Amino acid sequence: MKQIFTVLAAMSMVVFAQEQLTYTEVIEVDSVSQSYLYNRAKLWFATAYNSSNDVLQIDNKEDGELIGKALVLYEQTFISGSEQTKGPINYTIKIFVKEGRYKYEISDFIHNPYGNDYGNKQSFGVITTDKEYSSPKWGQKKWCNRVWNDMKAQIEDNMNLLITDLKEKMIETTETKKDDW
Repeated sequence: MKQIFTVLAAMSMVVFAQEQLTYTEVIEVDSVSQSYLYNRAKLWFATAYNSSNDVLQIDNKEDGELIGKALVLYEQTFISGSEQTKGPINYTIKIFVKEGRYKYEISDFIHNPYGNDYGNKQSFGVITTDKEYSSPKWGQKKWCNRVWNDMKAQIEDNMNLLITDLKEKMIETTETKKDDW
């Protein structure tokens, strides 16, 4: 009985120690209506992704929410074992709008590699804020941590570009967007 309790306690510490990687922020936009912000966010989805129809899962104008599922392609920046990890990192992006503000939340990053011709693949699963990969295979801790940090750096780079683009598009007004055609 004592062993079962010890194992359960250790498992719960691992689960609670892992915090999912998330990017979120509330942006104040003075004197801008919810409807306008919603339309800007929807337009952003259409331009930021190859097919916003494939990305958008929830499109609720009344409640001011857009929720999509997208991916970034991961490819190791070093050669060792790169075919085992190459593939998509799926994520969820949520945009909520209210009068004078909007909030974005990008989370639920999950690595799901393609695998090679022999079926070898190394999935890193849910990406967390942990500095080291929590479940390396025996003897591969150094390699797993190198991939883990490479993966997180690529996510960071991609999300910084995505967030910068979102912020730029959300503050555009009809005056700044005028076109002399």
